[in-house]
Amino acid sequence: MLNDNGGKKMITYKRLLNTKLRSIIVTLLIFSLLLSSQTISYASEGEIGFFGGISEGDYLPKTIEKYVPNDNKDTKYAYKEVVFLSGEPIEVSGTITVVIDDENILDEEFGMYNERYVIEATNVEKNVTLKRNLQLETSYYVKEGEFKKQVVKDSNVKSWAETVTTEDTSYTLDSESAIFSKATVEDITPGVTYYNTSLSYSGTFYDGDGNSLLMVVAGDIYGYIQPWSKVETQNINMGLSSEALGIDINMDIKLHPRLEAKKTIYYNENEPFPISFGGTYNQRMEREATLEYEILSYHPELTPSQLNNSILLTTANEIEKLPIPEGLDFIEGFWAEDDIKKLYSMEILTGTPHLGMHFEAMSRGDFVKALCLAMDIDTKQYENLKSDAPEVFGDVAFDHPLYPYIMGAFNTKLVKGTGENFDINLPITRQEAFVIYIRVIGLERLGVTGTPTTPFVDDAKISSWAKKEIAAGYRLGIIQGNASGEVMPKSWISKAESAAIINRLIDYLREEIGKDYK
Repeated sequence: MLNDNGGKKMITYKRLLNTKLRSIIVTLLIFSLLLSSQTISYASEGEIGFFGGISEGDYLPKTIEKYVPNDNKDTKYAYKEVVFLSGEPIEVSGTITVVIDDENILDEEFGMYNERYVIEATNVEKNVTLKRNLQLETSYYVKEGEFKKQVVKDSNVKSWAETVTTEDTSYTLDSESAIFSKATVEDITPGVTYYNTSLSYSGTFYDGDGNSLLMVVAGDIYGYIQPWSKVETQNINMGLSSEALGIDINMDIKLHPRLEAKKTIYYNENEPFPISFGGTYNQRMEREATLEYEILSYHPELTPSQLNNSILLTTANEIEKLPIPEGLDFIEGFWAEDDIKKLYSMEILTGTPHLGMHFEAMSRGDFVKALCLAMDIDTKQYENLKSDAPEVFGDVAFDHPLYPYIMGAFNTKLVKGTGENFDINLPITRQEAFVIYIRVIGLERLGVTGTPTTPFVDDAKISSWAKKEIAAGYRLGIIQGNASGEVMPKSWISKAESAAIINRLIDYLREEIGKDYK
């Protein structure tokens, strides 16, 4: 039963123990933590700059980086942009260097940090060179939510130098009068960080004869980052006028840059027969950036391809081998064979395989552990602790093997401790699993409707506290009913079913979620 009081929810479970009925209070909500104790994955905003260009950006972290951290990641990326100042769209290629000093952003409730974007690009054929150095000062504050955190940011120009050189002249930005404003909100859920940015800037350029050219830009940026994919999409409107603000615009341009990086998994079967393993799962690290632009104003001197065009920036894929799952021969031909083998190979399922295990019930503790591993939730700070370690659940002591995962889930606002038991060894019911399953990706709001029902035929059996999350999962296509249209909310989930729904979530985060950001 779930009670709703002022938005706070509590799940009450009853079970028979030693022939006596006792009540155990367990909840899947969140208790506030100190800002300094939460680790977080930051958004990828800024990897392509803010001037309508595109870059290759970073790859997503490899699995091996959990063991051997990569501390030498480059901040200089291949870069492309279309320059319009001369009245002709000219593609330039080069590099963008991005330095953002926000590593400790959650150490305080508010603060300030610096951002720097250095772009150098050329078009050799047309003898055009772009040099830009933008430094921003960003203020921020953190808002605590029940299931997540929000970071609100406000960025303003600290310094901005820019020069565009063509065969005929050189356009130099009047740095003193340039204005640059960027306002961002990041929504940090347990497994995914989403962000939205509003952009506004303007600057006056002077050519070699002292003639002025005003550039005015407004736009919106939205994106997300999580362990399996990241996307940033920008919608930018740029206006260029020949002398001063207030006269007819000489050129009106719409720019649509987009960067996507993702991990794709596939099975690589070995060719030779006499080898100790039949094949391996591989992860392909992919990234691609596209820029579409359209000149909306009337320019009869430009060709159709100059008025409306696109450019692409791709880089070579990186491949990583995943560990070979062992001891799983007994599930050959089973309906969830591929799901189970993939999760063992990705080190999301870690228990020792044994005959019949796929029919066993998935415990509450093991399900939370699997989600922590699937979403790269940090647990290292809770390993090898002493007896004075914090304990927020009565049945999860500091020396319990699942303690780091339960505390990691608590730390990232996925579960809440009340001092009562977590019931770590009890089978997790389908509705309990689905609530935490949707909460980890922060998309509960997609289940909010005027009618508190789901499409499943056994909707009446779903507890009221779980309907929003189950409805959201149905809309996303990652919570499905059986052949009879039932979701069976109060039945427990087997380990095979858990592997299937977690793998379905990962597949959604690899591919499907990014489609809505195009």
